Amino acid sequence: MKIIHFHQITPLQRGRQKIYLAAYNRGKCLLGCPRSRPTNNHNLPKFLIMDTRNSLPVLESSPLFAVLSHDERALIQRGGVVQTYGKHSVLYKPGQSASKVYFMLKGIVKVAVHAEKKDIIKYVVRPGGLFGESCLTGDLIRRDFAYAMDDQIDVLELDSNAVLAVMKSNFAFAQSLLHFLGERLRYTESQLENVVLKDSRSRIVEYLLQMGHEQGKKVGLETLVKHNMTHQDIADLTGTSRQMVTAVLNQLKRSNVLYFNRKKILFRDLQALPDSI
Repeated sequence: MKIIHFHQITPLQRGRQKIYLAAYNRGKCLLGCPRSRPTNNHNLPKFLIMDTRNSLPVLESSPLFAVLSHDERALIQRGGVVQTYGKHSVLYKPGQSASKVYFMLKGIVKVAVHAEKKDIIKYVVRPGGLFGESCLTGDLIRRDFAYAMDDQIDVLELDSNAVLAVMKSNFAFAQSLLHFLGERLRYTESQLENVVLKDSRSRIVEYLLQMGHEQGKKVGLETLVKHNMTHQDIADLTGTSRQMVTAVLNQLKRSNVLYFNRKKILFRDLQALPDSI
């Protein structure tokens, strides 16, 4: 496998002679490349430079990037870097320069703002999702946080200038991004309306219903959701308290509407959940 030198990627990554495209995730490359001998230099950053020849399918499978030609995907990914983060790692925070767009490959990230000694979660990003896109709309400085929620997450970091260049030359791609931003704005507006117009219990039940529809897998007549959301995370997303989330879940469990433990929620009948509001 060819070694990619740092000076071939971005100026910020200069200063190292080479990096091997392997030796992580228990010795296997994220993109399926063969096992490689790990370097002895422990000061090397823990990321892999993405080989665009192998990585183009990563974006081809995303509806957001489906309108791009092969050459346009290659241009966007030419400076792309796959970063690996551990749980609770901060990908970016307020005050930092906003020059990258993030494409989720593995794991879950929450994007939040900090207010009154607590996090207010704006949205949660899962594989195939995009975040950090504010730099495409003129923001030069970050105004929110992005945290890793899984034990290991992988994200593809894309240079915002490359994405903007393709947007200028491909109207369909620019329109696709505008649609994505519009959907995110509508989600935020819906969250705000729920906080203003609905009580705490209704917001929690509606979030559980949404979770079941978006993440659930049918197990006979029941619906199983595997997740890593704490009661506090659900409270931050619904504008309620941890105690209220726990009380609602326990009440639904006693009513045999659902069963839950730390990592799973089993809905007995997802369609009947709205009736419990």
